[in-house]
Parts: sequence; C-alpha cells; structure tokens
Amino acid sequence: MEGQVALRHGALGVTSFVMAVVVLILIIVLFGVAGAMKAAGTATAASNVVVGLGIIVLWVLDLVAIALGIAGALDKTSKKTFPVLGLVLAIGTAVISAGLVVLGMRMAG
Repeated sequence: MEGQVALRHGALGVTSFVMAVVVLILIIVLFGVAGAMKAAGTATAASNVVVGLGIIVLWVLDLVAIALGIAGALDKTSKKTFPVLGLVLAIGTAVISAGLVVLGMRMAG
C-alpha cells in the first residue's frame, strides 16, 4: 500500500476546492455590496445585519472547506492537488476577510 501512486482525485479535496472558490466569490460580492451601500448612503442597520450574517455564514462554510481540505490531504489514496489548493484558498479567504472586517471596525469607531 505504501508504494502505490495515487491515480485519482479524491472527493474531499475537490469539494474543498470548490467550496473555497464559491466562498471567495461570495465574500467578494458581499464586501462589494456593503461598500456600495455605504458609498451610496443607503446602508441601514437592517442591511448591515444581513451583510454581517452573510459573512458569518460564509466563514462557517470556509471552516468546513478547511476541514475537508485537511481530510483530503490526509487521504493516502488520492492526489493532493485539490486539497492543497482548497486549503490555501480557504485559509487565505478567512484571514483576508477577517482582516478587512477588523480594519473596517477600527475605521468606523
């Protein structure tokens, strides 16, 4: 079993990668919507709550993508390309979006 070469992409790794890409795109859209509402002066407390809850939901999905990426990377019978790409995208998305949220909170207060 040790000397075998992985010939297929595992479902965990592909799922991690796809989830990380979807979360990245949706985070960019939510930050864009929040910025556009702020610039247009149409941001209300209710819209801010909806955008904030959307970001929190996407962070939870990002954590799931990270967990799937780790599980896919530990699977010895599959290739490691998609799990590693999923991990890099998911961790990068989480760190950068959390940094932007912290930066926005510091500038607002």
